Amino acid sequence: MKGTLARAREALASRDFRHLFAARLISQAADGLFQIAVLDQLVFDAPGEHTAIGFAKAVAVLAIPYSLIGPFTGVFIDRWSRRRILAWTPLYRAAAALLTLAGPEAALPYYAGALVVISANRFFLSTATAVMPRLVRAEDLLIGNSIATVGGTVATFVGAAAGGFLAEAIGSGALIVVIGTMWVVAATVAAFIRTALRAEGGPTEALRHALVRVAGETGDGFRLLVRTRTALFPIASITLDQFVQGLILMISVVVFRDRFQEGVGSFSWLVAAGGTGILVGLLTVGSLEPRWSRPTIVAASFALSGLALVGVAPVIGRVTVLVAAFLLGLGFAWKKIPVDTMVQEAVPDGFRGRVFAVYDVGYNMSRVVAAGLGVAVLPAIGVPWAIGLSGALFLLWAPVLPRQMRRARAEPAPVEVLFYAGSRADEVPRAVVIGGVERPVTLDRAWVEDRDGERLRVFRLILPDGSPLRVAGPADGGGAWRLDPSRPGKPDR
Repeated sequence: MKGTLARAREALASRDFRHLFAARLISQAADGLFQIAVLDQLVFDAPGEHTAIGFAKAVAVLAIPYSLIGPFTGVFIDRWSRRRILAWTPLYRAAAALLTLAGPEAALPYYAGALVVISANRFFLSTATAVMPRLVRAEDLLIGNSIATVGGTVATFVGAAAGGFLAEAIGSGALIVVIGTMWVVAATVAAFIRTALRAEGGPTEALRHALVRVAGETGDGFRLLVRTRTALFPIASITLDQFVQGLILMISVVVFRDRFQEGVGSFSWLVAAGGTGILVGLLTVGSLEPRWSRPTIVAASFALSGLALVGVAPVIGRVTVLVAAFLLGLGFAWKKIPVDTMVQEAVPDGFRGRVFAVYDVGYNMSRVVAAGLGVAVLPAIGVPWAIGLSGALFLLWAPVLPRQMRRARAEPAPVEVLFYAGSRADEVPRAVVIGGVERPVTLDRAWVEDRDGERLRVFRLILPDGSPLRVAGPADGGGAWRLDPSRPGKPDR
């Protein structure tokens, strides 16, 4: 077996992958810098603006367009030239960033420019992911995706960590010019990709119908999520985590700006501390899994984060805030990886895209909600109480996920299976009803197995888009059917 470094070198041997990776690193580093520039303009360099309100505006500008446009990006990147998206989107972002040079006082051009910058980023990243199979060999795809995702995330953190210091040194206006230049460089690098990137076949339905379909499928994903508690409670847990993280981030900015009279560079220290915690968490979460179940890991991380917040509430200072940021970052990584895995295992492959689209919106929008609530609550209860209550909320939630997962696994998500000639288990399925929506299926294979003392009949079905779906029910046909996601190490027969 080849080691990780050897596999990474093989993926990077692709010239076009190197160009895509370089363009992504440059673009995402500029993303981190832009986030800091917006924060500086709306919070730290806005003397007449209340800190909490300015922070809420910054979060709204950065999160809302990115979240809402996400489910629909695939519709466009399957129709537009992917090469042009990669080469031209950074140029559009650079031009739009120039609109923010006038500052938030010129409200219309400022917010329009910021919205274009953030929205267009979703198209660039989604396209970069979509073309990956064209640029690396099939056996290198997993490591290629890992390199691109981890590298891009690190680049964003580095940009955000350095952005505060740069904004203080040269000003947010000059920083935006640097950011625009970086996007021009990213576009130039992406333009050197020579591999054909257009989707094979292309879409056949009209754009309007495709958008309506995606909206409907997102609704299907929400309904399925509500009915699948083994996915619902993990997603609720990470959404709660992001809500509290957003609230604590707002509080930290208020503390550094209003109490310590610090500039935007203080935010970069927060980003660096939190990013270091995330990195340590990513490196250590794998060592926890052999010892604890995934719900237990998440519960332990909630307890760790909660204790950190309760402990720092009465002794708020520059150092204690940074320590709390590190521990929150560590706890986030210990939550996110197990939660993603639990959701992937709980949802059938043919519905994961729909469910993860809902997951993505909730995950990102939770910080917007936290910022809005913080504006109303923070002046009323004060910083120490807000931090302490946030920690208490984490501690109260810690035992919830393990308990609910035990209950949910005892009651698998129901599904209605429709047959051609009735409803007996030995007949051929023609459709399934999941989340209240009927989907036609074709039978791929069927078998009977004994599991936990129960004899089950299992169908592997194919949805119209070609994705597989497994359902299981009593072999005698006398009970309810349920979704039966493929289990790790247990391939379909």
